[in-house]
Amino acid sequence: MKVEIIKENCIGCGQCEATCNEVFKINDDGVATVIKENIKEELKDDIIEAADGCPTSAINVENA
Repeated sequence: MKVEIIKENCIGCGQCEATCNEVFKINDDGVATVIKENIKEELKDDIIEAADGCPTSAINVENA
């Protein structure tokens, strides 16, 4: 599974980090980032929930 943040869409609301803080973090610049490269299969539902809950559709998930 590949997860990325579309930085120009991110408003730094923190919804992704609140939903799945094992994968997402809001950086000092106020933009979300993916902090884990090797994502466990058991986090898939949380990642999809974070992507679906993003108000600006800034999370791109491939091979979910």
